[in-house]
Amino acid sequence: MRHAQAFAGAALILAACSSAGPIAAPTIEPSVMTTTPREHAKPEGAAAPTPAEIESLGKVRAMLVKVSRARGLPALHEVAIKVLNRDQILARIRAHVDDDVPKDAIVNEGEALAALELVPPQYDFLEGSYKLIQGRIAGFYEPEDQTMYLVDDLDDDEAEETLAHELDHALQDQTYPLAPMMKYAPSQADRLGAVHALVEGDAMSAMYDVMAGSAFNVSDKLFQSLATASTALLAEGSAAPYVLQASLIAPYADGFSFVQALRTRGGWPAVDSAWRALPDTTEQLLHLEKYVEREPAIPVAVPTMGPLGVGFRAALDDVMGEQSLRITIEAWAGRSVAVPAAAGWGGDRYVVARRDVGATHEVALGWHLVFDTDKDADEIAAVLEKRFGKACRERADLGPVAWARKGRAVAIGAGPFARSAAGVKPTSAGTCSATSAWAKAMVADQR
Repeated sequence: MRHAQAFAGAALILAACSSAGPIAAPTIEPSVMTTTPREHAKPEGAAAPTPAEIESLGKVRAMLVKVSRARGLPALHEVAIKVLNRDQILARIRAHVDDDVPKDAIVNEGEALAALELVPPQYDFLEGSYKLIQGRIAGFYEPEDQTMYLVDDLDDDEAEETLAHELDHALQDQTYPLAPMMKYAPSQADRLGAVHALVEGDAMSAMYDVMAGSAFNVSDKLFQSLATASTALLAEGSAAPYVLQASLIAPYADGFSFVQALRTRGGWPAVDSAWRALPDTTEQLLHLEKYVEREPAIPVAVPTMGPLGVGFRAALDDVMGEQSLRITIEAWAGRSVAVPAAAGWGGDRYVVARRDVGATHEVALGWHLVFDTDKDADEIAAVLEKRFGKACRERADLGPVAWARKGRAVAIGAGPFARSAAGVKPTSAGTCSATSAWAKAMVADQR
């Protein structure tokens, strides 16, 4: 789930700008920054700029000053620009993902989504994500070389919005270096998701200050509607499973809400304080009072794999977090059910278990969640019963799926299922008795 949302975030800050259309006059006076950008050294051996890049450089300089004044962050040096076509942009993203995120982690994330019925059993998760990004991206700022990359087919309005958004990332990077805080780390998905959302929410809020007079003229609900519609209207968006669409939007929408709530309390200085004390979980991101109180996640151990049988190993383990739980429930039952049901999240841990058997391999997912109260666990139990039945459901392709409940703890076991190769339809490799025992063992471990 988290890699669906931000698997390229370790190296790239991707743009997903949407025009809000005509918006009323400003309602706040943005802070003013008068620092003048200074030249930074041109990389040795850098190619000569193209005519499009020379033309764009003046726009970058002008927009950098505007964003710096609106956001209140100093422009410490200029930002270089490269104008590329969509194939070239995607090639850069692929190269960074290959360098920064282990391929096995992405593949196993896709298996987890399949096990939970969030993508089709034979869906190519990685390629599907790339297709969605390729159709959606307008540009990105790359911390590694401090360069703005812009797609060459944007109209003037799209280019202006993208520059405003991405140059805020450049200013973020000059004051709060982005690469270290966005770097992929095993078992840190929920924390990285919260940081990613702050990065994007800051840029969306600053962009609206520049392009629409004030971000406070754009409500959270309007923003969510615009982002959802703009993604769904694309051919690549409508073809993607809901979970990928929602995961692409979530950092922008949830981050925007978080930043706007901070600004309401204390303006941009309150946002700067959040940069110095980053949210630890997406629960803190989604509930400002929990961020202020620094409410920690409830510790949950990596699910036991004993009931699955001999030979299974943990191919991937991580934390989904409240945001990914909400997106999962949205895909199963709709947003109106998902938002209140996920709000009771206290902590979780999941494992993708794998066992090699000759030319095939078997995969299973165990997900152990703990909620704040018994009532919160009741809500999730109701969702699971409606989706999967009272205890266990057999599936010919993905194996059995079972769930169990003990007090505030809820666990889901899905699989095992067997695959002979990527893209080949899987077949069940388990029974309800074993998978049900696995789910019960997970909740029995919770103290």
